[in-house]
Amino acid sequence: MLETQCTYLKYLDKVATIIDGSDLSAENLLRLRENITRTEILVPVIGAFNAGKSSLLNAFLGQEILNIGLTPETELATELRFSPDPYLLAVREDGSSERLPASDITTIKSRAGEFTHLQLYLDNPSLEKFSSLVLVDMPGFGSSLINHNNAIAYYLPRGAFYIVVISIEDGNITNSMMRQLDDLQSYGRGFTFVINKINLRSDEQTDEVAEEIDAQIAYGFTAAHEVVRVGWDGKERLAEILTALDPEKIFRNLFLDQLKDLTHSLLDQINLALMTLKNNQAEAEYTLHELKQGMHRVREKRDSLIAKMHDHEIERTVEHCLSAVDRDLAKVLDELVSAALSSDKESCSRIISEVVRSALTRTVQEQLTVFSRTAISELGNSLNGIGKNIGIFSNDKNWVTNLTDRISRGMQKTGEILGNWSNALAERNQKEMERSEQEENRKKDSLLPRLGSRGLVTALMLTTNIVNPIVELAIIFLPDILNFFTAGRQKTQLKKRLLTEVIPATKRQIRDKLPALLDEQIQALIAQISEEFERDLAEKTSIIDKISAEHTQDRQNSEKKTAHLNNMLGALQKLASQTLYKEARI
Repeated sequence: MLETQCTYLKYLDKVATIIDGSDLSAENLLRLRENITRTEILVPVIGAFNAGKSSLLNAFLGQEILNIGLTPETELATELRFSPDPYLLAVREDGSSERLPASDITTIKSRAGEFTHLQLYLDNPSLEKFSSLVLVDMPGFGSSLINHNNAIAYYLPRGAFYIVVISIEDGNITNSMMRQLDDLQSYGRGFTFVINKINLRSDEQTDEVAEEIDAQIAYGFTAAHEVVRVGWDGKERLAEILTALDPEKIFRNLFLDQLKDLTHSLLDQINLALMTLKNNQAEAEYTLHELKQGMHRVREKRDSLIAKMHDHEIERTVEHCLSAVDRDLAKVLDELVSAALSSDKESCSRIISEVVRSALTRTVQEQLTVFSRTAISELGNSLNGIGKNIGIFSNDKNWVTNLTDRISRGMQKTGEILGNWSNALAERNQKEMERSEQEENRKKDSLLPRLGSRGLVTALMLTTNIVNPIVELAIIFLPDILNFFTAGRQKTQLKKRLLTEVIPATKRQIRDKLPALLDEQIQALIAQISEEFERDLAEKTSIIDKISAEHTQDRQNSEKKTAHLNNMLGALQKLASQTLYKEARI
């Protein structure tokens, strides 16, 4: 576990001790603790089939562990994890897993169709040194379209950083790779390029390839990206890349603001409790009435927003998506024609599915981000009518603005939590295995029960929930649409059929599926944002209700209560200052 991760967990444990036995809500604390515990930093290694990804990782491991030269149909994404007790965990689509001996990594290919990905645990010094990172050997871009799509769908939103392997023999970044990298940019992920197998070319030839790749990077990406040359020194070069990632910094960037927001929320609750003790019963009752009205207004606005999105925004968003797909497919028309001329249906299907994924990912995420900001703003505005009175009672006149800002930051940071959506499946499966063995004497190679994952509703995740089913649908219907390949091979005919049959048919399939997906996920987004506002109002209501009732029944105990709350306030401020801030004080 990372040092930063341990520090943050200890901080939350101390916070829990400080507020233990109080009227403060610990729900957000528990949720954040779970996220911090389960978040992993995944580093997928991607590249074309036969780019040398597995060979590079074997060099890093110092052992010939990963299969080399598999047929495309048998490739599975394989996570590399450290464990003093080596074993292989094969994960199925439904979330169930099968534990096998680590040596089965060489034979599991015969059952590749049963699993979505593998988790390989090894007692290896290189993995132990970088145990805070999880390297993932991804299926090559020339692998089975279904296997590749499953791997991309699973790891695209989860990967923290990507290592892009390009064989010196390919000479440049392929169009397919550029489309995948465009998706990574849409998700805000970073990546480093590795020119692999340079030992097969002269220094002059390597320089030429590096210059070509540098030019492609400069043209295709706004930010600079490192290009590392690798020959026989794969172990050293990959270790240098991983060292430069600084996982501690990645983790701090993910959670520091959330910890600060949680702390400020608890301090606000303590101050509210103190103000409740100072105010009279009539003021408390009026504030409770206002909070009840606020809850009603938030829910009313939530329902209004959902109806508005359903009636006016779904169709508009669908049209934006279809326009993006149409535009992007037109850009690759010559590439599609070349695939059609060679009667390569698999290649044509791959190009179309990649373009559909890229266009939808970019467009859907843009639209959902706008919807998220709109929902946060309008739900916050719905409280403006009562916010002033509650602000006077709690001595926090800017509480609505602060709450809105906090929810906005929280939604953004939750979307950045890498690997959290899998909820550390490996750890959970291991614990479930141990429990099952104790209760049922279950053998270690038997089937594990399905384990559900707790989703976090953000624009990033909802984009994934929308795009993945569409791409899966495309993979299913494209072979039928592309049957025209056998009908004729003239370039003009093929281009016309692509324009008049294939692209329109693809758009029709998307139009049929997309509205329902958008509607469902937008409702989930708005409901999640509304829940954050409702939770804050409920916390305030609970504190005022409990404190005012105790104050009325036992006024003599108020001084002790006030002293206890002030002690909590001071202890929490001191702890936060020592842990979350270097010089600043809350």
